[in-house]
Amino acid sequence: MSTFRIRNYRFTLLFIFVLTLHASPEDWRIALCISENPTRQMNVAWRTEIELDTPSVQVVLNSPLAKFNETPVVFPAATEIVTLSDSSRVYAYSGAMKNLHPGTSYAYRVGGVDSWSEWLVFTTAAESTDNFRFLYFGDPQNGLRSHVSRAFRAGYKAAPDAEFITMAGDLVSVPDIDQQWEDFFHAGGWIFGQVPQVPVMGNHAYYVNRTWGKVYSNQWRPHFKLPENGLESLPETNYYFHYQGLLFVVLNGSEQLDEQAVWLDEVLSREKSVWVVLSLHQPLYATGDGRDGERQRTAFLLTIDKHEVDLVLQGHDHTFGRTYPLREGAPVKKRQKGTVYIVSVSGSKQYKLNPKHNGLFEITGADTQFYHIIDVESRKLILSSYSVDGVLVDELVIKPSKMRQ
Repeated sequence: MSTFRIRNYRFTLLFIFVLTLHASPEDWRIALCISENPTRQMNVAWRTEIELDTPSVQVVLNSPLAKFNETPVVFPAATEIVTLSDSSRVYAYSGAMKNLHPGTSYAYRVGGVDSWSEWLVFTTAAESTDNFRFLYFGDPQNGLRSHVSRAFRAGYKAAPDAEFITMAGDLVSVPDIDQQWEDFFHAGGWIFGQVPQVPVMGNHAYYVNRTWGKVYSNQWRPHFKLPENGLESLPETNYYFHYQGLLFVVLNGSEQLDEQAVWLDEVLSREKSVWVVLSLHQPLYATGDGRDGERQRTAFLLTIDKHEVDLVLQGHDHTFGRTYPLREGAPVKKRQKGTVYIVSVSGSKQYKLNPKHNGLFEITGADTQFYHIIDVESRKLILSSYSVDGVLVDELVIKPSKMRQ
């Protein structure tokens, strides 16, 4: 082969390599994220290995016309340089799509100059309390590419009209291993770009350089753009939003629990809604072998009981369990209002059941991957739990609190 052909061949390979860094939305880890006001705003985050020129988000009404994308509204995106554990650098972007109309379907794409993702579609929340549903998954964390992918796809297949997806912490096991984030976004694929994400931070966010620390990984925030209406000291790890009659609150179960308890009481006292759902990683009532949840109960139980929270979504224990409606740590009598707590797992890592809190759980399970559909209606909330093969394992109807009617 001539020198010219060798150089040309090398140049072609380099050109193809550079293109692949921009070509695939999967490679870009696009995450559509919930905002503080999902009726008027949606957020998005993504990343590339080569810096984009003038990164931005383009948004249009989701029209059936082939020329739907001729006059997009453009929103600038912020750029953050992120250093990985191997000292290489990547570029994380985040943008907010603002001034949207409630209950409206939009198409958007992310990129810069001549490098763009495909067009993805989302719908803003309605201003009314229309019925809707969302998906909940326990810890992904392990078997991300091999196992979690089927859980995400099974959940989406069962509820393609889900308004958002929440995951109760430990999205990956070792957050400074970038391959794990790649596998996580591979498992979610384009679903993550179309269904708003509501991620919860787990304790493994603090497992950096294979050491448990007091500061969470710098890889968390670059992957998402989340509401910043929680404690200033815990940005994008505790937050809340309203969605068609539902107040959804995310807690960081790993640190500053007492401070969050005060904040939670203030939020639940101020923000009015038909339904209240909380999510945190560490369960108040454990299902996993050797687990308890005493710190979380001490911090949050009084506030949860005071405000008659309807449902608490949790992970951490790598098992499945759904309590009876509880108040003050015990099942309530019929017709009394109690809070339902659920623990779940979507990944391959599974623990043995812990009998310590068995008297509080109406149903438990182990060695199984799950997804859950929560249907939110004006007079009832339906919690449906499925194994990943689509079998309905448990279903519970929750009535709203009279104090919020």
